[in-house]
Amino acid sequence: MKIYLYTNVFIDLIMLIVLIHFTGGIENPFIFLLTLHVILAGIGLSHKTTYFIATVALLLVGIMVALECTGLIPHINLEGFISPDQYKQTNYIIAILVALAVLLYSGAYLTTAISGELRKRQRQVVTLTQQILAEKEAELDVSAREIDKLEEEKKRFLSFLGMAAHDLKAPLAAIQGFLWLILTGYTGKITDKQRDMLDRSSRRINDLVNLISDLLDIPRIEAGQLVQEMKEISLGELVKHCADDFSTVAKEKGLDLNVEVPENIRKIKGSDVRLRQVITNLLSNALNYTLWGSVTIRLTETESEQRVEVMDTGIGIPPQELPRLFNDFFRGSNVSVKGTGLGLAISKRIIEAHGGKIWVESPCPETNKGSKFTFTIPSKSR
Repeated sequence: MKIYLYTNVFIDLIMLIVLIHFTGGIENPFIFLLTLHVILAGIGLSHKTTYFIATVALLLVGIMVALECTGLIPHINLEGFISPDQYKQTNYIIAILVALAVLLYSGAYLTTAISGELRKRQRQVVTLTQQILAEKEAELDVSAREIDKLEEEKKRFLSFLGMAAHDLKAPLAAIQGFLWLILTGYTGKITDKQRDMLDRSSRRINDLVNLISDLLDIPRIEAGQLVQEMKEISLGELVKHCADDFSTVAKEKGLDLNVEVPENIRKIKGSDVRLRQVITNLLSNALNYTLWGSVTIRLTETESEQRVEVMDTGIGIPPQELPRLFNDFFRGSNVSVKGTGLGLAISKRIIEAHGGKIWVESPCPETNKGSKFTFTIPSKSR
């Protein structure tokens, strides 16, 4: 590669000298453009090579001048510009050669100095970049190990949570059964005060059973069990059935429950039970937190996805709490209805397990009141 480069440089110089010879030789003022050749060489070649090229250029000019002066090659005079005998005058020749030498070596010095500094800086930048990359790779390795460790701990925790919740649910269900037998008079007559205390106990146990059911859902969803439950379902029919289940509640509260489902909605692949759980949770929240006005559930379809929107005219959600709404055990500061704080967190897991997304807007963009929950399911769910 170096031999090829040096050969090209030498041939270029020969051609330039020949061109200078046929355009007046040492009398040609453009002879000083040889300096540009040296400067260009200095940008891409080493210091020694640049000075070598400058020396070769000066020697070739000297050889050309000597050959012209001795008559071995004819001198071509620039008629009308300079004296025909000028190329033979010693003082003129020395002056031109000295000036050319100064320009050639000055150009070589300046170019090599600047390019050398640039190369030095480039090497420093490369070295620094490599150091930074090495540090970042080390940090990423540490982070990856920590993430793996956290994932393992999460799996162990979810496994423990599932087992603990399962072990707790059975005795609580038994207790609830015994309370029901007492409340129905199977064990004998009870006083009103006893009935009230047993009713309260039954409600508290029912709350615990609901919490345990939610806790059991989390490890099941995280473990990917929803894939086994997926089949072809009609999201439109599911929305209608869920809305119908809440029609009585809406009527009792004096709220309008609007259902907007277009005809001929395509079927999707999903878990009927889990999507019903999500829609039920969203409708239940909307009805619980709406004192007057309406609740609307709407289903729309595009080429790639189906979208369910639940809108209400209720109390809304404080803006600072929106980013945390889907966190485990999170409950809004402006709600009084009791709950586990897991409903939306589980809903988010269910929708994401279907390859979809869920989000909330408050106030609802369409009414500037209440809230709007939206989730999407791909038309071809994974």
